[in-house]
Amino acid sequence: MHDDYSENAYLSIRICSLTLYLVDSVEEKREGDQLELGLGMMSTRRAATVAAVFFHLAIRRGNATNTIIIISTNPLVVSSSFCTLSTATRTHRVDKTHFDCIEDALASFNRMLRMHPRPSIVQFTKVLTSILKFKHHATVVSLCKQMESLGLNRDVYTLNILINCFCHLSHLHFGFSILGKMLKLGLEPDSVTFNTLINGLCIGGQLLQAVRLSDQMVETGCKPDVFTFNTILNGLCKIGKTDVAINLLRKMEDRGVEPDKITYNTIIDSLCKDKLITDAFNIFSEMKNKGILPDCFTYSCLIQGVCNLGQWKEAIRLWNEMVAMNIIPNVVTFNILVDALCKEGVVSDALGVVDTMIQRGEQSDIFTYNTLMDGYCLRSQMDDARRVFDLMSSKGILPDVRSYNILINGYCKCRRIEEALLLFDEMSQIGMIPDTVTYSTLIGGLYLAGRDVAAKELFKEMSASGRDLHNYVEWLV
Repeated sequence: MHDDYSENAYLSIRICSLTLYLVDSVEEKREGDQLELGLGMMSTRRAATVAAVFFHLAIRRGNATNTIIIISTNPLVVSSSFCTLSTATRTHRVDKTHFDCIEDALASFNRMLRMHPRPSIVQFTKVLTSILKFKHHATVVSLCKQMESLGLNRDVYTLNILINCFCHLSHLHFGFSILGKMLKLGLEPDSVTFNTLINGLCIGGQLLQAVRLSDQMVETGCKPDVFTFNTILNGLCKIGKTDVAINLLRKMEDRGVEPDKITYNTIIDSLCKDKLITDAFNIFSEMKNKGILPDCFTYSCLIQGVCNLGQWKEAIRLWNEMVAMNIIPNVVTFNILVDALCKEGVVSDALGVVDTMIQRGEQSDIFTYNTLMDGYCLRSQMDDARRVFDLMSSKGILPDVRSYNILINGYCKCRRIEEALLLFDEMSQIGMIPDTVTYSTLIGGLYLAGRDVAAKELFKEMSASGRDLHNYVEWLV
């Protein structure tokens, strides 16, 4: 039988950055972040007792998963094991910076924080960028604060990520505070810094401030690039200032910044929405003359523009030109044509477009089916509209509130009120909340069918649900 007291044991305990092990003489030395304490030889039982004490200490500190205990009668075992641990500790290469889920990215970030020494700020920035791709902006802000509290020096790239997060969280003032912090730390903001803040200002509708910041950008030695101008152009177009956007396009050229496809597409889209189709085609010609090839988005905007003006022949010409250039139409392009044809009352032609779409490998979406249903309802072909509704469901595309509203409106106009009410009840059964359009359509349908009492009851239900009643009080008079 082996006597526990008959042999001396060598003990190595590792708790995060603290390493305790036994050597022949008591000594203390420090190597980087690693503390080494020599405790001398002791009996195996005593070594086990000390190991247990430190293990419980690790549990209290929340580091039990990072605790490694080695007990051996051979000092070489402890020595070699300790060397292995030290080597592993100093290795801080981060193998993965692209993650399938946010949980993996956060786990990697936390592992990096526990490394000694810690990885470089570049590696932390890569992981933060991956987390940012999951749109977890508040999480990234929290992690950046954690890095700061641990004394991790952040660089321009990390602070740019932080500014981006604050802009997405509508905390633009915090974004500008980070810019001030950069300057205070002696860091030089780059074009990404300014472009991120300019984008934040444009999203918030502060176009004048965005233009001013682009001017200040020049004063700091950063030249506005095509992204800077595209951001401001997009902001101007969104508030209907297309003419100002075109003037800015000319300034781009004067400043030696070449417009790109995004620049022209943004302006063409805005002009088409403003029904300034001639101006849109002029910009389109300029784009092609500069050797910038249009894409599917360009043609979709133009096709939408001419369809809005009822110029069907021009729409077909654009479609043929697009196909001849080997630009593949997407579901948006097809839906534009389907919508235009349905509004013209030629649903059969719209169905032909849908067939072509399927043959080209594009899957119909909910907009496609809603548009077809609306086309049939406009022609009072309710049975066909219902078949499209059922087909959509069979394809695994769940109807939305608009789908139900289209059918309910169609049934009400055809005075098939019972079928409209059945659809209304179905919405409640599947947990879909009717909107103001649903209620107003049904109330109008009930009055049209001479069911005044039922209309008033539904009005009360609508009132109880908190819907806006201003436009429908006249029905009760």
